[in-house]
Amino acid sequence: AKEKMSAKHATPVPKDPPIPADVVALPKYAVIGGSGVTVAGVDRFSFFTPFGPVINISFLDEDKKVLFVNRHQCTSLDQNGKATYAPPHEVNFHAILFAMKALNVQAVCAIGSTGTLQPQKVPVGSIVMPDDYVFVLPEPVTYWGKCKMGLFNPENEEQGRIHFAPATGDDQEWVDFRAWVQLQLAPVLTKHKDAIVMAKGQTSEVWPCLLSTEVTNDVQCAYLQTPGPRFETRSEIKGYRRLGDIVGMTCASEWTLASELKIPYVLVCAIDNSANGLSTHPGGPVQEYLDHKGAISKVTGALVHTLTECLSRRDG
Repeated sequence: AKEKMSAKHATPVPKDPPIPADVVALPKYAVIGGSGVTVAGVDRFSFFTPFGPVINISFLDEDKKVLFVNRHQCTSLDQNGKATYAPPHEVNFHAILFAMKALNVQAVCAIGSTGTLQPQKVPVGSIVMPDDYVFVLPEPVTYWGKCKMGLFNPENEEQGRIHFAPATGDDQEWVDFRAWVQLQLAPVLTKHKDAIVMAKGQTSEVWPCLLSTEVTNDVQCAYLQTPGPRFETRSEIKGYRRLGDIVGMTCASEWTLASELKIPYVLVCAIDNSANGLSTHPGGPVQEYLDHKGAISKVTGALVHTLTECLSRRDG
């Protein structure tokens, strides 16, 4: 009876095989998707970290230079070791980003599904590349105390640093990668122009950025993260509109931890809904979402496809 009980409560073992050692060491890039991203490679792999396993890992190219995980389907296992859905507050961000570091990922491009806090500026159906972010409940999101970390720069066996300001123009590696991603994604606008709503200040030259591809002290588009899993109240949204342009529940956590580990992290967001109380759609917010769902899914797929092609050819 004790053996049966122990088996029932045993930690599930991932069904996905581990990533081969020779692939682990290869320099690579990563695409992190969410609820709006359905693409993935054929084979699935797992990777163990000190923070738990990352499962459902796939590669989007034959040479295994472009790794893909869906943040909601890669850290939660059922009793059979298969991936199950993790809502935003249960996603194991520490495991995901630590795996990126251990797997020699040079940079991350993430895709996020978000709501708009500023419908006139960033309308539903648009695609944007935030240049900053804000937590509305700024609980510490850090590797400090969990593994060896430096203060201002990692040394010896330290994995990263904790005293830094993310998303600044001083981070040249991030700025350069962000500009490169923008340049690679620009053709998606031309190919899918009829399916994309333009945000205020966007042109074919800077899309999916707003106004400019440069990063300055004047924030162009801020991603605001709430804890989830519930949606925000109307009164909360009124306050949040003073802080950000779009709202989500996951990507600021990823961005923070990637920055701690000194991994450039570029975020591209699909705006698929108006935040609570802001929709002026005659059919209401749900109908507004449904009206844009198909087009956004098509464009998101094109973004991932384009990223895969470009990242698989990128050196260094």
